[in-house]
Amino acid sequence: MLRNPHRQFLGQVRTSLTALLAVCLGCCSWVKGQDLGDVKIEKSGLIPAALGVRTDKQGNSWDIGPDGAIGRVGSTMVNHGLALEVNGVEFTSFQPLMTGDGKELVLFGHVIPALPGLEMQRRIRLEEQLGAVRYVEVFYNGSANPVTLDVSLKTNFSGNYQTFLSDRGRAEPLLLSEGESGIIVTPGPGQASRAFLFTLAEHASLMKPSISAQNRFGLTFQYRLELAPGETGALLHSAAQVVIPQNFDRPSLLKLFSASSFSSLLAREDGWAGFLKNGTSAALGSGRQGNDSGGVSSLGVERGVNDVLAIGDRTRLVGSAEAGDIQVKGGYGQASLPFSSVAAIVGKNGRSTQSPRIFLRDGQIFSAELIVPDLKFSQSGGGNLELDVATLDRLVMGDAESDVDWSEGAIGLIETHRGDRLRVTDLKTLRLEGVTPWGNLPIELDELAWLGPTTSGTAGYEVALINGTRCLVYLPETEHLIDLGHYGSFSLRSNSLRSIDTPNRSSGRSARGDGGLRGVVWASGNQKVVGDIGNTSLPLVSEGSLVETATSDVRRIERLEGAALSAGGMPEDAPLFELERWDGGVLTGFLRLEVLSMRVGGRNWQIPIADIERIETPWPLPDPKTMESIKNLIALLGSEDWSTREKATRDLGAFGYLAGPVLQRELAVAIDPEVSHRLERVLAELN
Repeated sequence: MLRNPHRQFLGQVRTSLTALLAVCLGCCSWVKGQDLGDVKIEKSGLIPAALGVRTDKQGNSWDIGPDGAIGRVGSTMVNHGLALEVNGVEFTSFQPLMTGDGKELVLFGHVIPALPGLEMQRRIRLEEQLGAVRYVEVFYNGSANPVTLDVSLKTNFSGNYQTFLSDRGRAEPLLLSEGESGIIVTPGPGQASRAFLFTLAEHASLMKPSISAQNRFGLTFQYRLELAPGETGALLHSAAQVVIPQNFDRPSLLKLFSASSFSSLLAREDGWAGFLKNGTSAALGSGRQGNDSGGVSSLGVERGVNDVLAIGDRTRLVGSAEAGDIQVKGGYGQASLPFSSVAAIVGKNGRSTQSPRIFLRDGQIFSAELIVPDLKFSQSGGGNLELDVATLDRLVMGDAESDVDWSEGAIGLIETHRGDRLRVTDLKTLRLEGVTPWGNLPIELDELAWLGPTTSGTAGYEVALINGTRCLVYLPETEHLIDLGHYGSFSLRSNSLRSIDTPNRSSGRSARGDGGLRGVVWASGNQKVVGDIGNTSLPLVSEGSLVETATSDVRRIERLEGAALSAGGMPEDAPLFELERWDGGVLTGFLRLEVLSMRVGGRNWQIPIADIERIETPWPLPDPKTMESIKNLIALLGSEDWSTREKATRDLGAFGYLAGPVLQRELAVAIDPEVSHRLERVLAELN
């Protein structure tokens, strides 16, 4: 069963689905917990998948197998494509499922014995308009230890392919470099009429796969994924069938790949997007803002070694720009900046009402009046142009060593609604107080992962903290004095704030506890709250009887949908819950509580039971006597006597979840293969 203390994805699979899966899969308890986070599966739930050949709007046929691999259809060059392996073990799934509308396959993976606590899911959707199949691989580390995953996607071709090129025109690269997002594989003579295009990463992503070839009949894409305990990671990729290009120059390739770029593949309802490892915030379109999301890359000019003067959609002049120090005057104050610090300038372009914008090499963007003395552009082929900000369209500078990531030396990047970006270097500069229906949430930059507009487009913000909390907040109207270095101080009103990004957004570290029982609550609206549970016990009315369970004995409590029962004086509309204890006991009934008390960010919250969908508490530590018994049994796993080893294995399993953390630690340091095998066996049974 899935133990997701961060609810970081794999869908809200609820009880309306449980009965069906119990019959189809024979593992009801595991599937009910397959709820790794903030993604929404259609309310109609999952149903058995209707597998078979599907055809997209481009005329391409796709045969997706029960484990997600692409089978051969007709004369297509792929014979067996995108088969998933994790640490050398093939992905195998339960009975394939799909969303209620039939648009997306959802495949839950079997547990890998060598990776106890790892849970996997493949989500596969036919992009009919794009002529592509979109894949999302989701991994959740439910163990108490960090894990490193070698994720391989293997494709075999029906004949030797001719060659493959990156979207930047590099021939047969071993590793995608900065700016590259995928490869196109061309068939051998007479092999097929179409090429295969694989999108493997967002162009600005820091995570790119390595590419290995097997004698020109197979390719393997391999990612290295590191997950902290309780962390979820997702990989997005796609395969498309395209007409074999006549030209393989860089502009043609970029145009070809743009149809299946990450921004084209992602949708607003993709709740897993916040956990994407091979993407950037530019592609995510969420509250997280990357260094180049909406930055220089949004100007429609591909940066290279030389400067580029852009006029309209088509005109691009290559050369070198020069000017004196730029005088900047606007709402952020006044400053004098060296021309070498500028990445791009957007002028008025003859529009009197348009405000010029300056893009700096450290990621900042300012809308301001600009005085750029002696601005000249020398074309590479000869000829000089005098430029004026009043008539200038766009001037984009070439790459330089002075280009730096905004996070170097900064603790946050603020984006305003008009697109300006401000680097924050002082922790005291910005302290926000979010308001939720359950209590106030202090938002400190050193504890913030990111903040941004809600994906649903409703009022308020979505905030993610590094401890795993993710919820909706409102920001009261306040004013903040921000130190902008060269610009001095600037007063920023909260209503002008669009988003905040921080270097913490990829951090796996946990925040401090406030001295209670740390728990995780998933609430309505895909919200997750991590904090200290104040209730010492949780009373549950089951079959008319009141049963008090100490909070420390609770493994999880999950709301059951579709139940219309009432007992023990509970309201008829009271939600029905299933409570599972750490000792394996299970109760079903109604929580005799109106609110759950939690201490979050130093504040006391009261979360109505009606808002709660799931509660989980930490793995308990066994008492010293139990710990000693467990260690003695582990020592017997290496005994020369088979019956002794077998009895010790059974006795360890009898301890249930209490033994889990100890067994995982011992497995990490075990040298004897027999001991390792038996530890894996016990842990697999626990999962």
